[in-house]
Amino acid sequence: MSEEKKDKKVNLHEGHRARMRERFRKSGFSDFNEHQIIELLLFYTCPRIDTNELAHVLINKFGSIAGIMDASFEELMSVKGISENTATLFKIIPSFLPIYFNSRSDGTVYDNTDKLKTLFRPQFVGLTHEQFRLACLDSNLRAVSNVLISEGSPNSSPFEMRRIVEETFKAKSVNVVIAHNHPKGLPAPSEEDIASTRYISASLRSLGVTLLDHIIVGERSAASMREMSYINVFE
Repeated sequence: MSEEKKDKKVNLHEGHRARMRERFRKSGFSDFNEHQIIELLLFYTCPRIDTNELAHVLINKFGSIAGIMDASFEELMSVKGISENTATLFKIIPSFLPIYFNSRSDGTVYDNTDKLKTLFRPQFVGLTHEQFRLACLDSNLRAVSNVLISEGSPNSSPFEMRRIVEETFKAKSVNVVIAHNHPKGLPAPSEEDIASTRYISASLRSLGVTLLDHIIVGERSAASMREMSYINVFE
């Protein structure tokens, strides 16, 4: 390819990228489809290739943006054209979301189960294994902290009662909520979930702390064990 043709191709790419960035600045992702969103992200790790084609390859292989973000580092690296920097970027994004949400102090009062589900759902985005989390609330039911207690396998997440107590006392909280996720399943509690919830509730109650709810976050929805009558805060 002649230098003139190379320069023309580079200019076309740069013009396309500039237009895509301008679209995003004006209206966010509102008029983007999935492959265009991935294409825009690829601009920042693939400066010299046509990212449109690579974005289509990724969507076709993993099925969706969620599929791309949920793929392992090794799966991403197996795609021709995906560099270590690109694979790292795709793993950074879902890991960054919980940090972003936790850093927002908007004064929300978590006085119902729908709000509690909203509090926890972002914490489990992109995870392929279970995690167990604890949120400590102040006397006005505003979040003081939201911390990871333990991590487990794709099907279980053991908790540490000592860590729960330590984090509760550190936050000087008398109202707490626990949560865990079912990465590839429904948010239905297992017998183990029910037994551990009742144990945690009784243990905290003996210390003057109320367990307000246990939220289970599934692949597409979340459930409240309080709504299912497995927790009674008035006991």
